[in-house]
Amino acid sequence: MKKPFIAIEGPIGVGKSSLTHMLSQSYHYYEAKEIVDENPFLSDFYDDISKWSFQTEMFFLCNRYKAYQDLAQINDGIVSDYHIYKNKIFAQNTLSPKEFNKFSRIYDILTEDLISPDFIIFLDADLEILKERIAKRERSFENQIEDDYLLKLKKDYADYYDSLSQTHNNILWIDTTHIDFIKNPDDYDYILARINELIGGTINE
Repeated sequence: MKKPFIAIEGPIGVGKSSLTHMLSQSYHYYEAKEIVDENPFLSDFYDDISKWSFQTEMFFLCNRYKAYQDLAQINDGIVSDYHIYKNKIFAQNTLSPKEFNKFSRIYDILTEDLISPDFIIFLDADLEILKERIAKRERSFENQIEDDYLLKLKKDYADYYDSLSQTHNNILWIDTTHIDFIKNPDDYDYILARINELIGGTINE
């Protein structure tokens, strides 16, 4: 029986990578991590979003496209700290309408035959919690992220979840504002139980 491909999604700083790592350990799944620090345009992007957005988004799209091609060769279960659709969510916030139209056409061509996650876990948290978690990561280029940008991402992810929930039952929304699954084992067990219910499995199955 094929093991599932689980994607963790949500706004910047919500805890996607941490939960992905913990789930990969619990389920013994392959851990797929996106490339962030290696993007050569990211620092310039946060200095001047309008000038560097297209280069930044195209780097991420091409990188994630190649990563998803590689994931198709893996037979074990997979847990990833991103869904490739996030490219559209971020690009819509940073590109001009003309650039976004061009980007969308490229995205559609690249992703038409890629594998897709079987389940998507959406994480969310209040703005102040996101800002605290971002600060703890100590990535210098993230110091310039504005509140309005984070709020827009939160809304876009909520809208994406709502759109999927109309036709899919393989998605889960978890508000982590009052949950510290890294430090509190009970909080992690709570999340794990909800995910087990979603995917219809148990740990180490």
